[in-house]
Amino acid sequence: MVRRLAAVMMILALLTGTAAAELKWPDSTPALQILKNYTENANKLLTENGEGPINSLFACYPSETVMGITTEDNAEIPDGVEITVELYYDSLNTLQLRVNDLDRFPRIAAALICGLYGENLTFEEAARIPRERAGKARSNPGDSFEEPAEEMNGNVPQIYYKYEPNSYATGQSCMQMTIIFPIAGEWDGTGMIVGGDTYHGTGILEEEEADPDYEGYYSSDDYNHFEVFATATPEPDSAAAEYDFR
Repeated sequence: MVRRLAAVMMILALLTGTAAAELKWPDSTPALQILKNYTENANKLLTENGEGPINSLFACYPSETVMGITTEDNAEIPDGVEITVELYYDSLNTLQLRVNDLDRFPRIAAALICGLYGENLTFEEAARIPRERAGKARSNPGDSFEEPAEEMNGNVPQIYYKYEPNSYATGQSCMQMTIIFPIAGEWDGTGMIVGGDTYHGTGILEEEEADPDYEGYYSSDDYNHFEVFATATPEPDSAAAEYDFR
């Protein structure tokens, strides 16, 4: 009985600590407000899936914000999970996630990906590619890899992955995900906005077949890339919106 009571008290303490985590956001630009909403949505998914929330802001400026998941709330230095976001005045530019634990990486990456698509994508679907990339790193822990990124903002989000063994000569390996956000007006911080209409995606990831003549931005991705195909509402005959989801 005593052990059971102690276990219950520990769980309540953990839940209380999670609920108490609150970031101090300055409301100085529209982009910071978008980032605040985006982070809050990601935190809901993180806690629902067994991960701690983003609970520390290391730096927060109109052009750059650095935050992370730390053991203690509002820590001053990163603790294995670091997220750097570059911002414009009214939209987000890029996000870089760095995690030194391959087991945690898919969950954290999936929460940030779901934050792009809202209800258009399930957490498990969003975790699929990060899990594959983490598995690739786990299979060959001494070999680095990096997917070349097209850093120009477009009308759909772009996602790239990188693995660094012995990152910065610290003895720890690091898994990295980079998100290139859509241009202003194409994304509202919770889901895709195309031509002023909200598109509700099917949430289905489809892998294209290899094409020997396939060239273009992603010709270096082993001839595979991933997209989420969405259909428009309330006009079902509208053109579908393609989401670049590598």
